[in-house]
Amino acid sequence: MIEVEVKARVNEFDSIKKSLLVLNAKKIRTEHQEDTYFNAPHRDFAVTDEALRIRKIPNGDKLDVFITYKGAKIDKSSKTRQEFEVSVGDATKTKNIFESLGFKLVATVVKDREIYHFNDFIITLDTVKKAGIFMEIEKDLEDGEDFDETLQDIFKLYEKMGITEGFERKSYLELTGI
Repeated sequence: MIEVEVKARVNEFDSIKKSLLVLNAKKIRTEHQEDTYFNAPHRDFAVTDEALRIRKIPNGDKLDVFITYKGAKIDKSSKTRQEFEVSVGDATKTKNIFESLGFKLVATVVKDREIYHFNDFIITLDTVKKAGIFMEIEKDLEDGEDFDETLQDIFKLYEKMGITEGFERKSYLELTGI
């Protein structure tokens, strides 16, 4: 699957939330996320622009845990990349497997995220510890969907909400400077 994603650094969320209300975007949920990133023993993900993480999301009495692999970015204006994600049951055991295979823990990025749905887009408002506040708009492309058209639609959506600058291609891991 290809995830088309554009991120922008923003100053505040109040005006964005008003714009989302005008657009009739639906708030899905609020999450606290802890993303633990690893580097591979056979290549440096910082050089290849890949990412491997374990994401933990508290969900009531349980903890939702996901492994995500993100490939290198495939264009110059967004964070579009191949992405694979699977749900796993135990973050500690998953971390132990990674480390037993030679993967090295790099850092953990902590964020609070509000998630909205608008048409085929997911819009998130992120407060990232040690990095700031950001808005992301993303869409997963199905086979046959046009990448360029989707990217243009994302930038048009940003423009509708009054955001025309502050776009950021760096990952939250890179932005935290950890």
